[in-house]
Amino acid sequence: MSDVNRREQAMKDIRERPSRARYDKIKSTLDLKWRRRALQSERMTRELADALWDSFENPWTWCGFWLLQPDGKMFQPGPARPEPAPAAIAAEGAIAEAQRTGDSKPGLTTIFVPVFDKNARVWAVFEARSSAPFDDMDARWIERLFKPFQTIEKLPPQPL
Repeated sequence: MSDVNRREQAMKDIRERPSRARYDKIKSTLDLKWRRRALQSERMTRELADALWDSFENPWTWCGFWLLQPDGKMFQPGPARPEPAPAAIAAEGAIAEAQRTGDSKPGLTTIFVPVFDKNARVWAVFEARSSAPFDDMDARWIERLFKPFQTIEKLPPQPL
């Protein structure tokens, strides 16, 4: 193999690599970025949604965060890609189960991953939708990406 072919092979886009390599690249990039700044959940959720979308835009069709409302009965849309969710959704079904149990829920076209704070409370749930099925490997990697949130104290939502 010539040097030119090797360089071309090495320069292939990350999207052509297995998903675990994409997750690892996101983690490395964000770890460096977050090491230099104070950890703030609002900024971090935005950066994570952007990074995940940029790496998985194909086959993912949507990804974003749902923030638990003070009454615990609804989830408010948080940072998302390619566009924010239009409105709050009821805390029921797989998203509510992920929030209540603290377990990730990979499915055929959707995955829900709870986001914990410093006090081991779930304060948000990440959702990704895809044309390809999710599995336990996806859940484990996404959970790894959310580990830094476990160093931030997130106050429980206050009623309005």
